[in-house]
Amino acid sequence: MIIDESTVKDGINETSMPLLSKLIERHMQQKGRYRRLGDYYRGKHVILDRQRSSQGVANNRVVCNHAKYIVDMSSAYLVGNKVTYTADDGYDITPLINEYDTQDIANLDNDIVKSMGIFSRGYELVYADENSKPRSVMIDAENCFVVYSATAQKTPLFGVYYYKKYDVDGNCIGIVCYVYDSYTIYTFESVQDNWQSMTLTNKIPHYFGGVPLIEYENNREGQGDFEQLIPLIDAYNVLQSDRINDKEQFVDAFLFLSGIDLDSEQAKKLREERILMGYEGADARYLDKIMRENDIEILKNSIKEDIHRFSQVPDLSDEAFAGNLSGVAIKYKLMGFEQSTKNKERYFAKSLKKRLELYINFLSLTKSMEKIPVHKIDIAFTRNLPVNELEVSQMIQNLTGVVTNETLLTQLSFVNDPKEENEKLSKEREEKSVSRIREVEEMAAGGMWQ
Repeated sequence: MIIDESTVKDGINETSMPLLSKLIERHMQQKGRYRRLGDYYRGKHVILDRQRSSQGVANNRVVCNHAKYIVDMSSAYLVGNKVTYTADDGYDITPLINEYDTQDIANLDNDIVKSMGIFSRGYELVYADENSKPRSVMIDAENCFVVYSATAQKTPLFGVYYYKKYDVDGNCIGIVCYVYDSYTIYTFESVQDNWQSMTLTNKIPHYFGGVPLIEYENNREGQGDFEQLIPLIDAYNVLQSDRINDKEQFVDAFLFLSGIDLDSEQAKKLREERILMGYEGADARYLDKIMRENDIEILKNSIKEDIHRFSQVPDLSDEAFAGNLSGVAIKYKLMGFEQSTKNKERYFAKSLKKRLELYINFLSLTKSMEKIPVHKIDIAFTRNLPVNELEVSQMIQNLTGVVTNETLLTQLSFVNDPKEENEKLSKEREEKSVSRIREVEEMAAGGMWQ
């Protein structure tokens, strides 16, 4: 959300309530869209609301949840493996990595990327816990937003997290709004269900040196991974549902009798005993429509292919991925998926740098680590795919001496912390070298080389 920076030139204060209420009401207009996207991810598709056209007509409602498949595959491909961080020589980020590991930041990354895929945005709130440790938590996109300046740089001015309070009977008993700027956390509250009735009730400083509410964008267009594909997903659901309806109606087809008289009791007996007697010229046959399974299958495959083509998320159960493929062959088949993921990765990494900056500001202020420029820290993503370890080991062997050991170690999926692994490797080599020197000295002292 963008506003003129001069609107808040005096900062957030008691007079900011009209502005905040307008921004919240503007954001609430997106709630319908967010709920629809969330429903599709959870499997609540429009096909479930389809009514019968007439009594007795089959009305199967089948949900084939391509939306969930697209989001889960995209998020797992990007952050299924832990994001790794390495600093340039002379900089130590061990305290930062320890804080990340303590709270399992990789799990939070996965939740944020999933939110990006569903709602087109994810939000992270950075805060200090009761032990004065920096921590992060994901906030639902329906309840928060970040306000930027209208300048070309789009500088974050403040973040807003708002929600309503309910009693055990589901009645609204008040509203709460937290506003975060670069220095302070403001609390606005009201006992009424009205955003214009809020008043400033509290403000406390924070020490992160920036707006601690971080927005993660999915793409420049502000769309979720499957948002454009909802009509195709609906069409696939309708086709599969009608296919089952046709099968059911085929089984329950009308029996047409010619030259045979039956009353209701005889018809019931016919259904039980399945015996029918008639005279010469009599005829009995079912009325049904011809099902063209080949045509339906072609249409189903066409819709399914369009879903995967336009989402750029491949169907990994397809025969094209069967067999023992080399790493290069897999990459060619995933070319579109990789390009789409690269775009998502750029936006995600941009916000990860904001998180790094907030954590470094806080930890340096508490003397837990020195202040490090964010651009001195490299963020590495490892794709979550079956890996041909032999090919990777050959590549590492060929590049040894060309790039650093830490960079090479990031290519190994089973290495979680390249820097720590490199230190262990150096220590192990040093110990072996010392041990070998001692062996030589002992052999020389024993007169074995006389």
